[in-house]
Amino acid sequence: MTARVSNTESLRQDSFHTITAKRVTANKSNNTEDRVVDETPVALVYNGEPHVVMMATPCNLKDFAIGFSITEGIISHPDEIEYLDINPCESGIQVHIRTAQNEDNPANKRQRNLTGRTGCGLCGTALIEEAVRNTPEVDVQNKISTDTIFTALSMLNQFQPINLVTGAIHAAAWVNNNGEIMTVREDVGRHNALDKLIGSLHTNNAIDMSSGFAIITSRASYEMITKSAFAGIAILVAISAPTSLAITIAEKSKITLIGFARDKSCVIYTHQQRVKQN
Repeated sequence: MTARVSNTESLRQDSFHTITAKRVTANKSNNTEDRVVDETPVALVYNGEPHVVMMATPCNLKDFAIGFSITEGIISHPDEIEYLDINPCESGIQVHIRTAQNEDNPANKRQRNLTGRTGCGLCGTALIEEAVRNTPEVDVQNKISTDTIFTALSMLNQFQPINLVTGAIHAAAWVNNNGEIMTVREDVGRHNALDKLIGSLHTNNAIDMSSGFAIITSRASYEMITKSAFAGIAILVAISAPTSLAITIAEKSKITLIGFARDKSCVIYTHQQRVKQN
């Protein structure tokens, strides 16, 4: 894959702006400087055809494009991308992706030419059949301990630089079996953060995805489980609650789904055999 990334990638790496606002309390008000996270339309264009526009934080967009392509089933490996180009436009950013053009490529079939809101993982899907997709089984025998989960959770905040200054952004992290946080990606959209993490994992040969787990700082909805299944993530830990459909799909896809992971406690919903209690 030949990837040419424009200056937008580096210029927007911090992904927030400082503005002047007025802080009001019960007894007084005063002007204050506030750091606000960026939210930008990012258009994904495959083989010259617009596919979808997602509202996203404009950093790590190469990871985002690769991760989205994998979790949409458009590619199975980054090597299938022949060309990737990130360019600013008048009202946002365009990401042009060239893949092998054939009739079976989902990029040429799936109708997703609509705008995806920040909190939306399936926006732009024209048909119910496309929204509720069959997910692959994740055949990974890895086991982790609850202490490993709690260790990673206790450190996660330090690995979220944008959230530390804005307080308005989600994160997705990859943790090894020793509880060490290997990589983190942030985005104003929880689905985008997971796509960015998946893109990073699939391009970093030093990370073994068969040994470790992912943490998301959000609820675990159906889309998050689907993305994990297509990416080969066997264990997904969510700080918030799962949905009923997420649990159903996790069971079917052989994903260990853990929710309410906080304060040294968690709830294991599916495939509990992968988690041992210390």
